[in-house]
Amino acid sequence: MLKLLNFILLLLLVFSCTLSAEQENRLNKQLSKYIRAYNENNTLEYAGLSHPAVVRHYSSLGDSNFIAHFSNKIGENSVNLYNPLFKDMKSQGDWIERKYTISKDSREEFDKNYELYAISSDAGNNWFFITEEDYFKRNIPLKHRLFSK
Repeated sequence: MLKLLNFILLLLLVFSCTLSAEQENRLNKQLSKYIRAYNENNTLEYAGLSHPAVVRHYSSLGDSNFIAHFSNKIGENSVNLYNPLFKDMKSQGDWIERKYTISKDSREEFDKNYELYAISSDAGNNWFFITEEDYFKRNIPLKHRLFSK
């Protein structure tokens, strides 16, 4: 009986840490749009798919900072994102965060991979993205930060 109870608790834990097919589909569509907007240097769409707290932060710093942050150009060279790999997921109520490692085709050795966070505040209906650098900035207010460095 105790083994059965432990098994049921384990199943509940596993299923509570996964997304439904509909949530997963919405996330995958948004992630694809985010990567495409970044790779095509579509600044407005890229900003629109970024977390609103990040957009507000860079908007408050002025137009040139906003454009510099939401542009994928380094000098004359464009950088492309590819190969997002799911790493981990955490949730607290309707707040869901998924962590990905994503690759860049950057010429800079230190700039090859970084973490990307997908965040939903409405149980997976809408997804926004935030880079690792912005996720840990304390002057960008997020309701929750479920991951630590």
